[in-house]
Amino acid sequence: MVYFLMHEDTKIALFEYENQSIRAVVINKDARNKLPFLEMSSKSDEEKIAQWIMRRGIPVTRQRIQVDLRELDAKSTTDYMIDNLGLSLTDHYWILPKDSDYAWQDINLYENDFTSKYSLDLRDDMRSIAGKTNFVPSASLKGDLKKKWLIDNQGVRRLVKGNYNNTCRQSLCEVLATEIHRQQNKFEYVPYELLKISSDGQLITGCSCPNFTDINTEFIPAIDIVNSIKKSNESNYYESYIQYCGEHGLDENYVREFLEYQILTDFIITNTDRHLNNFGVIRNSKTLQLMKPAPIFDSGNSMFYNTNEIKVDYGLLNIKVTSFKKHEVELLKYVTNPGLVDIGKLPSEQKVYDLFMKDSANHHETVIKLVGAYQKKIAFLNELQSGIKIYSYDYLRKHSIKLEK
Repeated sequence: MVYFLMHEDTKIALFEYENQSIRAVVINKDARNKLPFLEMSSKSDEEKIAQWIMRRGIPVTRQRIQVDLRELDAKSTTDYMIDNLGLSLTDHYWILPKDSDYAWQDINLYENDFTSKYSLDLRDDMRSIAGKTNFVPSASLKGDLKKKWLIDNQGVRRLVKGNYNNTCRQSLCEVLATEIHRQQNKFEYVPYELLKISSDGQLITGCSCPNFTDINTEFIPAIDIVNSIKKSNESNYYESYIQYCGEHGLDENYVREFLEYQILTDFIITNTDRHLNNFGVIRNSKTLQLMKPAPIFDSGNSMFYNTNEIKVDYGLLNIKVTSFKKHEVELLKYVTNPGLVDIGKLPSEQKVYDLFMKDSANHHETVIKLVGAYQKKIAFLNELQSGIKIYSYDYLRKHSIKLEK
């Protein structure tokens, strides 16, 4: 079949899709400014567009996705995504069958209501969607955790998601991060709350947050920006990202402070997954101008979320992460103002203990270790604020820490 890749009502490319393959891409030369951010490589723009579309579906690493696809009678996540027009509540791109007369106002998920059960299972997405649309809202959601878009009783589009294994620690981590940002009251963040939701026929504790884009705005992840620009040998992804934001209308100093604050708060909760899809910028969907950093979101892979082997003391400075650097402590080298976090306004140890004891999979001894790690991280931050370079080679060697390559 033949489709258009759309941005709102603008046709930006034509392509064919058959047998889980995209070919014959033709770009509308008059709409090149509305193309997605394309990576800097030797491939043609047509090849890059094909790859971008293929990546738009649910990741094949998503929990239980193969079972879901069989139940939905879909051959692949790409088939499922295209069958649902590639619609998203993150950006304003979508896919229009060539023989269709749909318009953006008819199908966008921001203005057209949809219904979906309070369940994390894709099979429970409702096809009897209210209004003019007839498409499920979650076919383009990224991430490995089971997650869905819902509309709550107040009409707010909300993301709901679960956890790994049989714990709810990731959801608790989102709530902890929310409380930290609320008490600090310095930068915009996405507030998360706990909720009970069905998953595989069982009632679990997950979490929910409001969507942070709307009919006038869209999210551009940092990875799209840094992959699309040419970086000099002297530059790195971190500085390139800040520079790009500055060149496109944002205050570089503010962006830098935002990132430094994010690094520091991630350090406190041992967030190991601040990869470049987990932060970015908000842009105006009409003018395409950058507006501000996206609010801080997705902090669930924290507090040793997938293990009870919790590091202690100086071992807490030897933690691998997925981010600009390979180790958490190396990210601290980017921080020029460690005072961006007010230690006196962090949640108390008792609050952290009470929060993580809500997980029935946690034992008292495990939570005590988690609280101890949290306390020690704050102590390290206090050292950093007093001028001690806890990331330096000499400091790490003194405490017998050797970072793995």
